[in-house]
Amino acid sequence: MILWILFLAGFILVHLSKMLRLYLVLMEHKIPFWEFVLLYLKTTLVNFIIPFKIGEVYRFYCISRKTKHWQVGILSILVDRFFDMLALCMVLVPCDILFVRRMFSIAYPPLLSNITVIFLVVLIVIVVCYISILPTYRYLNRYLIKEKTSSRSLAALKGLDVVKDWFDFTRKLISGRFALILLSSLAGWIFEVFTIGVLAKALSEPFDAMIFINYIQSIFGMGSRYLLSSYTRYSVLLMAVFLLLALLVSFIGRCKKKVS
Repeated sequence: MILWILFLAGFILVHLSKMLRLYLVLMEHKIPFWEFVLLYLKTTLVNFIIPFKIGEVYRFYCISRKTKHWQVGILSILVDRFFDMLALCMVLVPCDILFVRRMFSIAYPPLLSNITVIFLVVLIVIVVCYISILPTYRYLNRYLIKEKTSSRSLAALKGLDVVKDWFDFTRKLISGRFALILLSSLAGWIFEVFTIGVLAKALSEPFDAMIFINYIQSIFGMGSRYLLSSYTRYSVLLMAVFLLLALLVSFIGRCKKKVS
């Protein structure tokens, strides 16, 4: 019973951290707090039910509808995923170096697991692209203005303006909040490691660094899915309960307003 209580507490902390991260990303758009809570709960439930994060399409629809900007719908999800991956790497890298390498019997074990290397490469590409956009835009803009008599140059200038608009949208989502978003993401993964470990213990399954990495790989269709499937089943149940409770509270609140 104690293990299941710890699992419930850990699950709540995981999603409070993730909810805070998304709230920070969307803060500039001033979505009413209770509406945001309902948005997070229902889109997360859909994400649990539909595999491979395809449920993010529904989150895109909900955020776009609330903010009235489809660009915000796309970029908020991409920013959310970026910080999630960055925080996960901050957990995986020391995990690989300190624990996983010791489990290999070969003379020169790999420094990092395959999934960690993939995540790091993706992060590096994203960061390089992001920091290159503004100087590249300024340079090409100056160059193309000189050649603006060409139809191709005019088309390229319009394309550059579109890229700059998307860059500005992205920067607005994280401006002044980078550290807070990263900290909430890191907290989410630390709580998730704890929660998955407690669940494994409650199911009388082993749990160590290698099993956690296998859990991450199973999200992308690699490795054993037993722990992921168990976690997903309980997550769907708990998220559905929390969503129903939130809808009930929202309904009671609306009824009180009508009465008053």
